[in-house]
Amino acid sequence: EIEIEFVTYEVRPYVSGIRVVSMPSKSNLISYSESGATIIYPDSRARIVMFGYHLDKIGIISLTTGNCFNSVVNISRPEFLIQTVKRLDFVAYFAKSDEPYHICYKERMSRKESREEEDMIMVRSVLFFMLFCLSALFSGLNLGLMALSPQELMLIQKCGSKMERKYAEIILPVRQSGNYLLCTILIMNVVVNAAISILFEDMTSGMIAFIVSSVGIVIIGEIIPQSICVKKGLAVGAYTIWLTRTFMILTFPFSYPISKILDVFLGEDTPVYDRCKLINLMKMTACEENQELAADLKIAVGAMEISEKTVGDVLTKIEDVFMLSEDTIISAATIVEIMRHGYSRIPIYADDDRNNIKALLMVKDLALIDPRDNFTVKTVCEFYHYPLRFVEASKPLHSMLDEFKAGNYHLAIVESVQSMYDRKISQQTKNLLGIVTLEDIVEEILQAEIIDESDSVTDNMYRSKRKRVKEPCFTKILTNEEYGKKLSVHMEQMTIHFLQQHHVLFRDEYVDRQVLAHLLRSNIRQIDMSHSPRIIGYSAKQRETVPIYCMNAPAFRFVVILEGRATVKLRNVSYHMKFYKIFIT
Repeated sequence: EIEIEFVTYEVRPYVSGIRVVSMPSKSNLISYSESGATIIYPDSRARIVMFGYHLDKIGIISLTTGNCFNSVVNISRPEFLIQTVKRLDFVAYFAKSDEPYHICYKERMSRKESREEEDMIMVRSVLFFMLFCLSALFSGLNLGLMALSPQELMLIQKCGSKMERKYAEIILPVRQSGNYLLCTILIMNVVVNAAISILFEDMTSGMIAFIVSSVGIVIIGEIIPQSICVKKGLAVGAYTIWLTRTFMILTFPFSYPISKILDVFLGEDTPVYDRCKLINLMKMTACEENQELAADLKIAVGAMEISEKTVGDVLTKIEDVFMLSEDTIISAATIVEIMRHGYSRIPIYADDDRNNIKALLMVKDLALIDPRDNFTVKTVCEFYHYPLRFVEASKPLHSMLDEFKAGNYHLAIVESVQSMYDRKISQQTKNLLGIVTLEDIVEEILQAEIIDESDSVTDNMYRSKRKRVKEPCFTKILTNEEYGKKLSVHMEQMTIHFLQQHHVLFRDEYVDRQVLAHLLRSNIRQIDMSHSPRIIGYSAKQRETVPIYCMNAPAFRFVVILEGRATVKLRNVSYHMKFYKIFIT
């Protein structure tokens, strides 16, 4: 009886020999080593012939100087020159290397394996997509959520838009655990990026996997999501809050202990803005399109900056201050000059020395004074006796504002105190610098000049004159224009004759002679220049004059000079007119 033994073996490629063949154009074969390795010229191409069994099942051949996982050259099936069951030829390029090259091969997959490989590629593609999405999400949340502090989210809740308030309300509970959230995001970002690199390493060679994974993580996982979340971080964080909470639970064993350690050593990051930062933040706010907001911010900045300023920064210089001597008589001309300047409080000096301020005159106190009583300024000031406050130029502006708010006074005299030492004697000298008022401080807060209907100057610093639409003429209220004495019969007749000769309206056919005589007797006026005061320091031209007519101002009277003289000024021309001269308007 004959027994036949069947020996079965796995059908797989077996390589029994390798031969290196020179290229037809050039022989690059050098020799053989003692171990049987073939030595060829570096950086050259050679034809490799493999002998064995089932070589037709080989799909990829790799050349490597190490193990088969780190290939240097990969040659696929379409590049094979000859492929049969017992022979396989291909051409390869050999770079210079001190280590010998080894040949690795991979079998060609069957249809079933090919189908499984295609399915695996689809699974890996989906996995890559999900990992890149998670990498982008965590990178964006790291910037979008962590850039917003809990205080900023509370601010958005109160003054943001409807959607922003909704987003802030969703994010705030999670953001309040700042270090816990930060650890979760960073841990997940590192895990996802590492998984991407590992999967690429399985699919391709080392250098290709490194380059592709690095470029993908940088562009898809960092640049794109962070550029989006810089502007849309609030919305992205709100819509993905459920995913954030899920990963906070998954990473709890690692992220929570680390966050508690950070809380102990570092604490929560709570931004604090001091005055300087707030001022510069408001100044940097762009308000070109919203003028109303720009005006509000300007006032807010002015109010916050007064703590850094002193009285000396806003004072009105002493040479620009309108003052009166205590010996000045309160006459009609004095009241006119006070009204012309438009100030409600006037410093009063003594002994013809503007640096010797003794009292303060309130314009409202002149309402009950008859200019014909010839009261002096000193009399009025002694009756009311308002407090006079002297302050140094270095006094903080906010302290001065607090004093003015008390209501005892709204004007203070600014002085500088200098100490002089003579041996063992110390002397202090005081020099007046100017005045400061409540209006000056308010203007500094508003950062604009407050101009009311009576101001004659629009800028205390540069003394800019105000351009009025209609300059008021105070001629009508000059009460030093008194009724004159009766004219003699001879002067009365001469005046009537003069009027009838020089103006047609006074002739007999228009006005009866007796009516003209009565009109003349009832309108005799006398201006006594001896009662006109000198207002020292008011201007460089200290002349005792009373205006009768003002240029470009309508008048409602006809004037004939009977005694004395008048001066007519027309731009740069002036001339004197004596008695029996007519002014017609």
